[in-house]
Amino acid sequence: MGDVLLALDTCTRRASIALRDQTTLRAEMTWEAQRHETATVAARVRDLMQACRIAPQDLGCVAVAIGPGSFTGVRCGLAIGKGIAVARGLPMVSVTAFDVLAHAQPPQPMPMLAVLEIGRNRVATCPYEWHGDAWGVAGEWHTWRWDELIQGLAPPLYVCGDLSAEFIAACAQRVTIAPAAYNMRRAGFLAELGFARWQHNEVDTPMTLTAVYL
Repeated sequence: MGDVLLALDTCTRRASIALRDQTTLRAEMTWEAQRHETATVAARVRDLMQACRIAPQDLGCVAVAIGPGSFTGVRCGLAIGKGIAVARGLPMVSVTAFDVLAHAQPPQPMPMLAVLEIGRNRVATCPYEWHGDAWGVAGEWHTWRWDELIQGLAPPLYVCGDLSAEFIAACAQRVTIAPAAYNMRRAGFLAELGFARWQHNEVDTPMTLTAVYL
């Protein structure tokens, strides 16, 4: 078994993959999958590994974002991750897409709301608060229509994630909107969270790992 972690996030229309070894993030790729994850993710994993000269036997763990998100997207990433893990006899590490997004955000004195598209004009949200050195979940997940979410926001609040242009236009005067670069969910942050859990042996069994759907 190798010492490289492969991270996969296909929960929404943006897909992201990353490779991390014991000391550094080796490579990362994020793109607009637009519901074509099945046709593109496996090929891009292969290309990224070849570009980094990482062979299949160099992999030691697979980290996967397990949702929430679109049904097809979440299922695709989990299936590819399981296929690789089972074929190579590797452990898996699961992370919610909310935590991947939150891990990328800078410290804020105000509460934060992470937003994910889940399809059919609906979004899922999760509240967070900054606790000393990291963001921590501060409440339950909820699902909304876009108009319901816009009406329900109350300042002070920092909002990040899959934010539409209409949402930003309607809410920018009431709440703090994360910069565009922080709104892109990146597998490099999934790799960081996954690597820490792998090192602490907080791993999942590939055959029993399930996705989160809302």
